[in-house]
Amino acid sequence: MHVDVIIVGAGAAGLAAARVLADAGRSVLIVEARDRIGGRIFTLADPKLNMPIELGAEFIHGCPPATWKLVREAGLTALDLPFEHKRYQHGRLVDLPDIDSELAKVMGGLAHLGRHDKSFAQYLRDHATKASADARRFAISFVEGFDAADPQRISVQSLASEQAGIGDVENETQFRLLLGYGALIAYLRRQLDPKRVKIRLAYSVSEILWDKSKVEIRSTGRREVMRGRRALITLPLGVLQIPPEVAGAVRFKPDIASWRGTAMQLASGPVVKAIIRFREAFWEDEKTLRDAAFLHDPGAPFPTWWTMRPLRVPVLTAWAGGPKAQALAGLSKKELRRIAVDALAKLVKHRPRRLDGLIEQFHYHDWGSDPFSRGAYSYITVGGMNARAKLAKPIENTLFFAGEALDTSGQASTVGGALASGQAAALELLRTWRL
Repeated sequence: MHVDVIIVGAGAAGLAAARVLADAGRSVLIVEARDRIGGRIFTLADPKLNMPIELGAEFIHGCPPATWKLVREAGLTALDLPFEHKRYQHGRLVDLPDIDSELAKVMGGLAHLGRHDKSFAQYLRDHATKASADARRFAISFVEGFDAADPQRISVQSLASEQAGIGDVENETQFRLLLGYGALIAYLRRQLDPKRVKIRLAYSVSEILWDKSKVEIRSTGRREVMRGRRALITLPLGVLQIPPEVAGAVRFKPDIASWRGTAMQLASGPVVKAIIRFREAFWEDEKTLRDAAFLHDPGAPFPTWWTMRPLRVPVLTAWAGGPKAQALAGLSKKELRRIAVDALAKLVKHRPRRLDGLIEQFHYHDWGSDPFSRGAYSYITVGGMNARAKLAKPIENTLFFAGEALDTSGQASTVGGALASGQAAALELLRTWRL
């Protein structure tokens, strides 16, 4: 098969790029290793609840233009998330009314560090010695959960930029799509002209051979070779960081060692996410938990839980990111269920056996152990502040790159960043087509 552009990866970035390219009259082939589209958007249907189960991306953070444009085009409904947070402290759940003030106890010094970069762990040792143990634990849990990051590796410069971008956390509204992110992916696919765009699933790319305006894509165990004039690579960062000699790597010929070296200035954060459907929303029987949206216990294996509010359904989500997710990596469904139930029982002061007996469905996904993602989303390590912009530049106007890790619009690590990056890479490809 021979096309104008081969897109590697059928996630949000790849589909968004394909639409731009097809609308400009280019023929496109999307190859995807999974047997489904969506990538790290992974929405399951639960007919008993008539609501989506989001094993991957779930929230819209603020107002990313690329996301909201598609939401409005598709006529999808987005729900505002309430902001009732509670934290486990001194043996009980208490209100956490002001996250900004709580984080500021530790994060307040980030804006005054100058250009010198260091890890968040080093920052805590150098600048947060007067903060209470509770404030430090909460800040660490925030970095591990929100950024899926290892405090020993994440750049404080990136955290300072993130905090400035978020602004007032409590006023940075988050949303959830009523039909789930899968509905957005389905809309994107429907917008692709079938005469110009083909999608090949279960095609795991092992080699990309390239020369100026010439690309060949190969998959181990398959005879068919895909050929095009350009390639747009939207694979997750964790996959692209695999050394060429290691199983599961994508080998470029000629090699792109310099690009891969820059990619090592970022990291792909692990996440383990569990969604539990109960027979009843037992927590709503207690006045203190009835309206809770998020529950935090920084010391627990699953440090963050959330309800489906504003929907009133018997579903809770357990979330672990960074080192907490790494500690859960590779565990069986049975083991993860036990750990989640024990953690929840401590939070809500119920017996684990009773909670376990109320469970009707237990879904989970370990994104760090997923061979097609090798992590949930990216963060910047010490010294890597310019890495995203460098990685987003094409190589010889033949190899182009996109994805949440390469977004430079301010939405990196999110679906909005993936969409914006895919669109930007496609526009750059079109701009350089005749060069």
